[in-house]
Amino acid sequence: MSTISSTKKVFAITTILCLFCFFTNAQTQQKFRFGLKAAPLVSWMKPDFKNIPSDFTSENGGIRVGFMWGPTAEIVLSETFLISTGVDINYTSGKLSGTLKDPVSGSLVEWEQLYKTRFIELPVLLKFRTKEIGYLRYFGLFGMGAGFRYKASTEFSRSANSSTETEKNNESGKYINSFRGSLQIGAGVEYSLSGNTALVVGLIFNNGLTNMLKNQFEEPVQGSTTQDPFNTITENGITNYMQLNVGILF
Repeated sequence: MSTISSTKKVFAITTILCLFCFFTNAQTQQKFRFGLKAAPLVSWMKPDFKNIPSDFTSENGGIRVGFMWGPTAEIVLSETFLISTGVDINYTSGKLSGTLKDPVSGSLVEWEQLYKTRFIELPVLLKFRTKEIGYLRYFGLFGMGAGFRYKASTEFSRSANSSTETEKNNESGKYINSFRGSLQIGAGVEYSLSGNTALVVGLIFNNGLTNMLKNQFEEPVQGSTTQDPFNTITENGITNYMQLNVGILF
């Protein structure tokens, strides 16, 4: 069973359990909260390549800055237990780098892969919060997210002997998978403004569960008279990010 299929099943089970909790409590309380949120974020990509030659290396290319925004909603099951969901528009990126030995010239090549993605993510999170302490409530979050790619761009470069070749592609779906599953955990605080209106600030860690990458090393090296050994590499990369949510709920 593939990782993507397993993640989809876990997400479906989580959604069913949340809906069951909602309908179980529907007779005693029916209350919804709606609002908007936005978040600056920092993201990074963890490589896990398979079938790599001995003269090939790969590593995380560093932290990238991104942004997320979207509508949010909460189903209030009790004063201290809620289901948080919404639609998140994520602008994230990841960078990988490493070295390889060119099969034609035998020289050492430094390579970089930059991925810029836009995903629509549907989170389903369990939210546990305290009762009001003054104007404040503290909360914790835990749940799953299902992301669907709607735009991607890539920038691949190879440098050798003081020469750099760069390939840019603004429609790079063939290099980035269309689905991203995630596990999310976080904490934060609500500040009551007036009535049911509250300012919400939270810090969330979004841990990717599924491979983001499709194989880049599928094109033969120009001038090579033998099978390119890098065509056997299977690229795996998982994106993670930390986001600071700021929003308002009504």
